[in-house]
Amino acid sequence: MIDEYIYNAKNNLGLPHTGGTDWRCITNDVISAFNEVILIANPYSIMEIGFNAGASALLFLMLNPNLEYHSIDIVENGKSVAYIGTNFKGFRFYNKSSFDLPDIRMHSIYDLVFIDGDHSEEGVKNDIEKSLLFNPKYILLDDFKHPSHSYIEKIILEDERVEVVKVWEFNEIWLGYSMALCKVKK
Repeated sequence: MIDEYIYNAKNNLGLPHTGGTDWRCITNDVISAFNEVILIANPYSIMEIGFNAGASALLFLMLNPNLEYHSIDIVENGKSVAYIGTNFKGFRFYNKSSFDLPDIRMHSIYDLVFIDGDHSEEGVKNDIEKSLLFNPKYILLDDFKHPSHSYIEKIILEDERVEVVKVWEFNEIWLGYSMALCKVKK
């Protein structure tokens, strides 16, 4: 299914900010990392903050089609939302800002919250605070060690409520794409 979607994305869907699906991030290394996240966190339900083109949603749902996967973003990427929503029954998209998360009660608890939204320092801090409202076991952070967002790693390492479990770095993608899986201390 990934190959089919990448083929469709390259042929007719365009760039994410125009409603398309430029999915350069889907590599075998990234797929393996997402699989490791599932093996470690063993989630039944995931809240994603920052859908963009839907690559992460598709990867998680392809690796575990039984997930309850809720995603929010300030811009609805209609083509990706429609494609993923049609192919995975547990997928829901909410056109909202993460600053409005307390208003969203789609699910009282999520096993994993994936933060890939507003990459500003204020946005990351907000997304962590809002994520903790859902009492997750784990938080996954996008661009943990990206040179353009060096403060993300610092914010997490200084937060006593979470512990970094594993970091993945993909230096061949987007000048240093990385992720960190953090266990929430209870």
